[in-house]
Amino acid sequence: MCGRKYASEELTWAEYREMLNIIQPTSNLQPNYNIAPTHVMPVCIWESGRAALKPMQWGLIPTWAKDAKRSYAMTNARSETLEEKPSFKNLLKSCRCAVLVSGFYEWRRDGKHKQAHKVERGDGKPMILAGLWADNPVLESTTYTVITTDATPAFAPIHNRLPAILEPEQVHSWLTDQWSEAGAMLKPYAGAIDAIPVSNDVGNVRNNYPELLRPMVAMD
Repeated sequence: MCGRKYASEELTWAEYREMLNIIQPTSNLQPNYNIAPTHVMPVCIWESGRAALKPMQWGLIPTWAKDAKRSYAMTNARSETLEEKPSFKNLLKSCRCAVLVSGFYEWRRDGKHKQAHKVERGDGKPMILAGLWADNPVLESTTYTVITTDATPAFAPIHNRLPAILEPEQVHSWLTDQWSEAGAMLKPYAGAIDAIPVSNDVGNVRNNYPELLRPMVAMD
């Protein structure tokens, strides 16, 4: 499950160009400390023979949908069933995308209590998430979904699902290879990730400020 993401002020266009091998843009982006479904952000796709950024709304609306209500159920797509779901299987050949973020949020449940965590790469580098995207001409929408895998044993105490995380050197192949090769990349992330408790204020989408990323101080 991936229900919230964040892109801090440290995630610059220079990193977008370097990690995704794109030639545009030339100006910096605005940080978003609480990226929620329906928010629009730049997403990397393969277009006209090169990697390019395209603004998209998070929450995939299928190409055949006549209304936008289904988008709320399609913020994530399970890697194991992509080839079975009508909303996704027709996108696997040429509508794969990469989403660059600083990290994402997840909630660990302990009985009735849920505690928010920010989840980052252990090496501090931005995360590249594998996704699918769709244009819907009737609704004039361009939307995307984040693909998830089983959690690693280390992450399982937080949640049983984990976004499919790509390394920079995998992005070109993910965007352009045949599905038989690209689909094989959708495995639980083998690298180190850190899950750090933060304020549950992130649960309110209206809250969007740098302090959401501040680690909680353990109380004696």
